[in-house]
Amino acid sequence: MPPSPAATSIEDYLDRSAAAYREQLRSLVEQAGVPDLDAEDAGRQAATSLAVGQRWSQDVGPFYDTTGARAALGGVTRQAVSDRLHRRALLGLVLSADGSGRPRLVYPVWQFDTLDQLREVLPAAGYDVERPVTGWTIAVWLTTPDSRLDGQTPIALLRSGHSAAVLPLAREVTASLGTGERSVGHAMGRAG
Repeated sequence: MPPSPAATSIEDYLDRSAAAYREQLRSLVEQAGVPDLDAEDAGRQAATSLAVGQRWSQDVGPFYDTTGARAALGGVTRQAVSDRLHRRALLGLVLSADGSGRPRLVYPVWQFDTLDQLREVLPAAGYDVERPVTGWTIAVWLTTPDSRLDGQTPIALLRSGHSAAVLPLAREVTASLGTGERSVGHAMGRAG
């Protein structure tokens, strides 16, 4: 078993991750050909993507995959999870495509103890499963302390049953969402 990241030196971590990256990239390039992207730019993008993903996970995660969401909802079907997403009663966040070429959905764990309140807040905040950026924007908003809420996060207030204080702020989130992510969402939908 490899050592934990905390027990690994930075240099050891860099060496091992670069070797694994090189192996994975070689396999993908052999299958799909050399990308039309400068090699150094590709490496920088991969490193940035990893760091940003780690930060998002720390700020908004942890996450369930669809199997975990099904279990957290009492063993419902995949279709039931999808129905909740489309009714804006469950927050699903789109990750970049996996090896299948389809975007993956993850579900913040913290929402599963506030689902009744989120049924009202998600639509008010402008959540739209067809516009993936809205989910990430709302997840960040829900987990960020707000001075208008006495420094509490919206999700903390929802947990304590104070959705009335959160709803006006949710409507502000809707107003702040641009239309640029619509094209991203439609492009991702066509890619899947």
